[in-house]
Amino acid sequence: MFSALSLAEAAIARGDYDQCLEILLPLAEKNSLAELNGPTIRMLMVTAYMGKGDESKAISTCRLLTKSKNPEIRQQAKQLLAILEAPSLQRPENWSVRLPDLELTSLSTKSFNHNKKKSTQKKSQSVALPPTGETKALGIGFSTLVLAVLIGITILLSGCVHMTAEIGLPEANKVNIKWELKSLSSKLLPWQVALEDSLRTITPKLNITSNSLGEQTIKSVTLNTKEAKLIFEEAFSNAANLAGIDILKTQLIINEKNFLIGVKQYLTLTIDLRRIPNVPGLKLSILINPSPNEKTVNSSPLSTSNSDSNLSWKLKQGEINYLNFNSWRWSRLGVGTILVISLSIMTTYLQRIRLMMGFGFPELPP
Repeated sequence: MFSALSLAEAAIARGDYDQCLEILLPLAEKNSLAELNGPTIRMLMVTAYMGKGDESKAISTCRLLTKSKNPEIRQQAKQLLAILEAPSLQRPENWSVRLPDLELTSLSTKSFNHNKKKSTQKKSQSVALPPTGETKALGIGFSTLVLAVLIGITILLSGCVHMTAEIGLPEANKVNIKWELKSLSSKLLPWQVALEDSLRTITPKLNITSNSLGEQTIKSVTLNTKEAKLIFEEAFSNAANLAGIDILKTQLIINEKNFLIGVKQYLTLTIDLRRIPNVPGLKLSILINPSPNEKTVNSSPLSTSNSDSNLSWKLKQGEINYLNFNSWRWSRLGVGTILVISLSIMTTYLQRIRLMMGFGFPELPP
C-alpha cells in the first residue's frame, strides 16, 4: 500500500497524472473512505484530476472527502471545493491592452552576375511601421479587479489566526479580560503588529506580550463592569478593522443585583459576523471563567461546552452570535457581616440561658 502511494506521489511530482490515476483507482475501490488510507488516496486523486483539468471528477471527490472523519481532511476538501466551484468570470475586452499587428516585408536580395562577382549582396527595404498611438490608461474595471484581489488576499492572510477572548468573573463587579491570538504561519502577521500598537493607546492600559512563533497575549488588569465593556468592544473592533473585516455589532453587557450576602450577575454578549465570509483558518472563540451553571446558559447559533472549569463558546462566521447567562457570586463583606451578626445573636442567647439556669454573671473570687 505505502509503495503504491509513493509511486502515485512520484507520478504527480513529474506531472504524469494518467499513471497516478491508474495506480490510485484500484486502491480507491479496495479502500473505502472510512478506512485509514481512504482519505489520503482520494486527496491524491483530486490533485491528479485537477492536474488533468477534469474539474467535475475533482469536485465529486472533494464532496466525498467533506464527509471524512478526519477534521484536517474535511477542512482541506472544503477549501479545494470552494476554489473548484468558484464561478469563472468573463473578462471584458476593455480590460486588455491590444497591440497592433505588425506587417513586415521580407528582405529582398539582388544577385549579381556569378561570372563577374563570386559573392552575393542582400539588400533590405525599410518598412514603415504603423504608430502605436497614445498610451491609454487602464479601464476602471481592471483597477477594481486588482483592488478586489488585494482585499481578498488581505482577508485570507489575516484569517489564518486563532483568536480566543477570555472573560474572567472572579467576584462581584470585578472582570478580567484576556485575548490569545495565534498565527498559523508561526510568525506575527502585519495586522497583529498594528493591533498591538493600536491597543497601547487604550485606557486602562493593557499588558501585551508576543513571541517569534506568532503567539500574542493581550491581558487587562482587574476592571469594573463598565471599564470591561468599553475595553472588550474597542479591542474587538480594532482587531476586526485592521484585519479588513466588517463587524456590524459587538456588545458586552454585565448587570448585577446585590442581595447583601452575594451578587447575581447577568452577562449578555452579542457579536454580529454576518458580513464576514467563510475565511479558511479563521477561528474565533470565547471563554468564560469560572463556568456558570449550564442550565442558565443560552447561546446561538453554536452551543457551548465546559472544559477545565471554563465555558467555551465558538463563534460562527456569517451569523449573529448571541450568548447570555446568569451566575451567583458570594460577597465576602456581606457573608462576614451576616456571620458576625449570627455569632452575636448566638452569644446573647447562650448568656440568657445561663442566667435562666441560675448561674448568674461571672464574678471574680473574693
